Amino acid sequence: MTAVEEPGAERVFVTGRGAVNMADCDQWGHMNVQFYLARASDAQAHLAARLGLAPRRLRADQLALRPLTDRTLFKRELHGADAGADGMDAAAVHDDGTIDIASRMTNLGTGVESAAFETRLRLVGADDSTRPWPADVLAAARAHAGELPEMPAPAPMAALLPPGPPPLDRLLLTYRGSIEPWDCDADGVAPPRAHIARFNDAITHLFRAMQLDRKALLAAGTGSAALDYDITYHRALRAGTGVEVRSGVLAAGEKLYHIVHHVVDSNDGSLYTTIVVVALFFDLKQRKSVPMPGAVRAAAERLIVHA
Repeated sequence: MTAVEEPGAERVFVTGRGAVNMADCDQWGHMNVQFYLARASDAQAHLAARLGLAPRRLRADQLALRPLTDRTLFKRELHGADAGADGMDAAAVHDDGTIDIASRMTNLGTGVESAAFETRLRLVGADDSTRPWPADVLAAARAHAGELPEMPAPAPMAALLPPGPPPLDRLLLTYRGSIEPWDCDADGVAPPRAHIARFNDAITHLFRAMQLDRKALLAAGTGSAALDYDITYHRALRAGTGVEVRSGVLAAGEKLYHIVHHVVDSNDGSLYTTIVVVALFFDLKQRKSVPMPGAVRAAAERLIVHA
């Protein structure tokens, strides 16, 4: 568990403090994944300012921070009215011009870590091409590097993906829509939350294909939750873009199942984002994992051919 200290403490910079609203929660009663990513994005803005990249400087120099990858581990649920805080720091500076940052979300009521995030960032110019980090920013990042414990090595989720380009024609169409200005940051680019919001809509349709009836599950006292998100951002997603999500099942075990979503351009099928998710079913009262319902598992196994 990572302790989250008060602002000004040396070990962890507190980048967020707030509470879970009921509007942040889904039908299973816990905070929805898109709002975890929204808090993480807000925290990154505070860390960027701490490293010397406040919004005024980014605007003046026509620079922006772009995530290349996001990894999120959901460790404990957060519910309405829970109070939480984020602690974040730079984790590593790489020779290829990227910086890894890590953060931990902690339930202040229990002291238990609720989620862990790791993001790989690059600095880009107005044309989205990579720019070198300013010397003072690199120095600040190196000064903070390594102060947070590393996230446990991930299970090889990406190894579940078929090799080569995704077989979009064999994946299910689970979302079709557009990216609107209110989905985007000030520079017109959709942040992680906007990507997750599309996946959140898509999963409902994938669940239908898996013969997962939410009303029946709720009646049986069963819910579903994501444990691990592994996200790759292939290119910036901008306002005015028509997008689709193509989804499939990668694996279905006794308790865990793996799914994939791809955000693609509706016009030419080019790829914006890929997310691999590991999830499970749990008892809504005991909040403990339970085996996948038999009918759901059978339907999921039939869908694996689509991945």
